Amino acid sequence: MKLLVAHKYFYRGGGTATYVFALVEELEARGHQCVPFTVAYQQTEVDSYSEYFVSPPLGAEQTHLNDMTLSPWAMLKLLGRATYSFEARTKAMRLIDATKPDIAYLQNIYNYMSPSIIDACRKRGLPVVMRVPDFNLMCAELHFLCNGRVCTECLEHGYKRALRYRCLKGSLAATAARVASMYVHKWLHIYDKVDLFITPSSFQREMMISGGYDADKIVHLPSFYPGQVDSGEQSAEDDYILYFGRLAPEKGIDTLIRAMAMVNNDVRLVIAGADVDGTRASLEQLVEDVALNNVEFVGFQERSALDELIRRCLFTVMPSRCYDNCPMGTLESFAYNKPVVGSNIGGIPEQIADGCGLLFEPDNPQDLAKQMQLLLDRPELRRQMGRAAGERVATHYAPKAHCDRLLNLFRELIEVSHG
Repeated sequence: MKLLVAHKYFYRGGGTATYVFALVEELEARGHQCVPFTVAYQQTEVDSYSEYFVSPPLGAEQTHLNDMTLSPWAMLKLLGRATYSFEARTKAMRLIDATKPDIAYLQNIYNYMSPSIIDACRKRGLPVVMRVPDFNLMCAELHFLCNGRVCTECLEHGYKRALRYRCLKGSLAATAARVASMYVHKWLHIYDKVDLFITPSSFQREMMISGGYDADKIVHLPSFYPGQVDSGEQSAEDDYILYFGRLAPEKGIDTLIRAMAMVNNDVRLVIAGADVDGTRASLEQLVEDVALNNVEFVGFQERSALDELIRRCLFTVMPSRCYDNCPMGTLESFAYNKPVVGSNIGGIPEQIADGCGLLFEPDNPQDLAKQMQLLLDRPELRRQMGRAAGERVATHYAPKAHCDRLLNLFRELIEVSHG
């Protein structure tokens, strides 16, 4: 079959883009054709059909809010693009006319493409499947967080609650623009035109149902791990626990540092990842405050270096305080037969099942220290959990299983659309 695959970033970096590239590769290896539709950023790695790509709302190099100079005029342009882009709708219809796809698979089209693409697909009679890996449809702040704590007021009382807390980047203007676009989408019933939503966790599915979405149109389909899975036993272990991922407040790395101060063992904590909004500086200050000398920040790591860090660690920790859906870091750890100690929140407990890790109460350093101490004191349990982790990622998160089910869902919708 031929698929229109839309994603606002068609360059490598971030979990959703990793998924899209891996999916396209898997589907094309099976003989299907994927037609990309994206924003024409400087980093965009595909040029097929580039004449149909949407122009960036500001500059071709300004891909994220942090990169942008937010003048009043820029804010108006971003508001217009996030709300409804006639350019994106027109170009999507032209691309559909030129390529005649069978179905559209949309992901992360918010803000810089807009859901006007959904209208384009419907006007051309194209079934629409939308994967929802985050909370953009339900929360103005995007993570269900307020002042570093879980908050579901948008879900319970309406998006306008975000204005009170200036949830988006602490800016009233940015938050107001975001809230306005969400209300417009609600009034337009634009997401009602999606034939099927796919969520990477059961938790995400339940949150969407709580937000008023039709349960019959939401399917839970776990993500897949696109890389190689190490066979056999764990690799040789070094003397460190590993956190890898973005250095952002919602990731709960401060809880991990506090827990390290309570662990009785001569091990290091290695923290790998890119800084977000100066989080690293505050974490380094916390390390000083709790008088730790065994914490090492190694910054962003290229793929081969990161793989080696995972391969040689004792275990990894996913200490999120937010509703992480299906963090790829957990699956990457499993692929190297490493158990994971993760927060009992969001979709993380669904990943850490079948004896492949331990859970702790979010924001509770004492509980986290207890679980880490257990794995440090019992190396055989650590290895046993590592073996279980490798088996789980090779079966439950296999690309073949994911794509088989996804294609079956596509075929069912195509049959219905053809009467």
